[in-house]
Amino acid sequence: MPKFILLIREDLTRYPMADAQLQSIINAHRNWAKNLSERELFIAGNGMPEQGTIVEWADGKIVVSPLRDLKEGVGGFYIIQAESFEAAVEIAKECPTFSDGDKIEVRPLM
Repeated sequence: MPKFILLIREDLTRYPMADAQLQSIINAHRNWAKNLSERELFIAGNGMPEQGTIVEWADGKIVVSPLRDLKEGVGGFYIIQAESFEAAVEIAKECPTFSDGDKIEVRPLM
């Protein structure tokens, strides 16, 4: 079955947030992962902190710099399996944190 990555794009300006709110978001994603597992769709996933680094080639050398876009970033990911890209999009529509402003980027894995 084809595999897909669901990237959770979120507003990084909302951090830091109250512990109770953060725990609510974490619990929502844990419950969704459990549901996906029960449906045999979940392969892997994890949250990621808002810090990060860009490593790139610039001006003829490797440059390491902080993330540039501090407004939106990837807060976590799911790797799932689905029958098709369209099915993966339908699964992404189940994300429990759209009301918190999250967006899901769906990409096929090769």
